[in-house]
Amino acid sequence: MACSRVSRSLAEDSLEDEIPPIKVRLESLSDLVFGLALSIGSLSLILKLPMDAGALSVDVEVFAFSFLIIVGVWLNYSRIVSVLPTETGGIMSLNLALLFCVAIEPFLFYLLFKSAAGFEEFCSTVFALDTGAMMGLLSGMIYLVLRAEGRGAHKLNKRSIRRFRASMVSGGVGSLVFLASSSSTFWVMIPGLGHLRYAVWFVALVLLFGSRTVVRVSSRVRRD
Repeated sequence: MACSRVSRSLAEDSLEDEIPPIKVRLESLSDLVFGLALSIGSLSLILKLPMDAGALSVDVEVFAFSFLIIVGVWLNYSRIVSVLPTETGGIMSLNLALLFCVAIEPFLFYLLFKSAAGFEEFCSTVFALDTGAMMGLLSGMIYLVLRAEGRGAHKLNKRSIRRFRASMVSGGVGSLVFLASSSSTFWVMIPGLGHLRYAVWFVALVLLFGSRTVVRVSSRVRRD
């Protein structure tokens, strides 16, 4: 009886050792979702081929905007999951919610520029909410990383902690900007710029990438 219990326990332990941890599986799923998001975004351009050089330039610029969002989220996400355990329920929930927002981003972005004129405002509102949610979820995950460091995780050096803090703040600000831009107040035409909502998005992305560059350069200066 005791021998059978011991052998069963040993078998279970060996089986657990053979099963990949859920973090590895989730990271593999995340890579797949991000890769599909980029692929679907490029395939959406094929559905309506440009007829002249002007239309081609517009399509490339539009895709570049979506590309920057997805790649920016992926870069931050990759840094986060490298130091953040994903076994707990709270972290899993944030992670899965982020992947959902990433998965639907290409579809929403396609609707944004291919929908009828009367439907464009609603599509842009949903896209702003989705992008704001992605940035907010990333900031929440970074907060969990910093909280783990405060509890003695000791996985990051001081330079990495500064970068994470800067990313958390810039991501939080970017999230608020995109969420605020979903208000109908921003759906107004600005001469020479188009809709104010789109201009706000562009400025938000420039500030986000610019702030990360400044933090990276300042970190190098301090190190030197």
